[in-house]
Amino acid sequence: VDDYDAALRTNDNYNKADIEAFLYGCRNLANSEQESKYLSMIVASSRRLNELGPQLTPDQSPWYNHYLFRALKPFTDSEVVALLVGMPMTPTLRDEIREIADGNPALLQNAGYLLYQELRGNRIPDPLTFARDFQSATEHFFQATWELCNELEQTLFMLIALNSLEGRLANKRYTLSGIENIFSQKELEMNALEIRGIIKREEEAGNYSFASSLMEWWVVKKIQNSTETELQQRQKVFLNLMSHRQAKKVTTAIRWIWEHKDEVPSILEWMGKVIAAIPKGAVGS
Repeated sequence: VDDYDAALRTNDNYNKADIEAFLYGCRNLANSEQESKYLSMIVASSRRLNELGPQLTPDQSPWYNHYLFRALKPFTDSEVVALLVGMPMTPTLRDEIREIADGNPALLQNAGYLLYQELRGNRIPDPLTFARDFQSATEHFFQATWELCNELEQTLFMLIALNSLEGRLANKRYTLSGIENIFSQKELEMNALEIRGIIKREEEAGNYSFASSLMEWWVVKKIQNSTETELQQRQKVFLNLMSHRQAKKVTTAIRWIWEHKDEVPSILEWMGKVIAAIPKGAVGS
C-alpha cells in the first residue's frame, strides 16, 4: 500500500475512531494465526509510522508493532552510475546531474530522461530549455516535500536556504551568523531530515545544505513569494528556535529578498554545473 499516510488522516467521512478501527484491524489480521498465513502487508509512508497516526495510551500496545521498518534511502554513487551509465553522456555530465538530483530516484529519472531525449539524437540540449523543463517536471516533488513537513521543519528549510543564498549573492546583503547554533540545537530534527534524503551535512562544522540544489532554489522562491501575513504567522516558530535578535536577522533577510527579487539568482545558477557540462561535448560513450 503506497501513500499509507492517507489512511492516518481524518476527513469529513473518516474520523479518529475510524482510523483506530482500521489500524488495529490490520494488526489483528497480520497477527491472526489463520489470516496471517495468507496476508503480508507492505506499506510505504513519508515518515516512520510511530510519527503518524493516533497517539498511544498506556493500556494499548503499538498499532504498528507488526511492521518491520526499512528506510528507503537515496541512491548511492554506484547506483546512480548504474542508472545513467547506458545514456550517451559524458561522465562529467553524469556527475553534475547529482548536483541537482543527488540520489533521489525521481529527480534522477526526470533529469536523465530530459537529457537523453536530446543526446540520443546527437543534439546538444539547450540549457535554458532543460532548466525550465526540469523545473516543470519536478516542481510537484518539492511542493510535496514541503507540505509533508511540519512548521518547524519548514522553518529549518528556510534557514538553510537563506544561509546558502547569502553566499550566492554578488555582494553580501545580510548576515545570519550563528545560524549553525540553531541547527545544533535541533540535531534530532536535522538528522531525521538527513535520513529522509532532503538535506545533507556539510564538511564545515554545523552547516547543512539541501541534497538537491533545486530544492534550495524552490525554498528560496517560496520565501520570495511569501506574504507579510505568512511571515507574522511564522514568528512564533522563529522565537521558539532562536533569540529575538536572531529572529530579527531572519526577518530582515526575508524582507530584503522581497524588496530585491531581481538580485536573487535565477534557476540557471542553481543548475550551473549541469548547464556548464552540457556544451563540453555532452554526448559521450
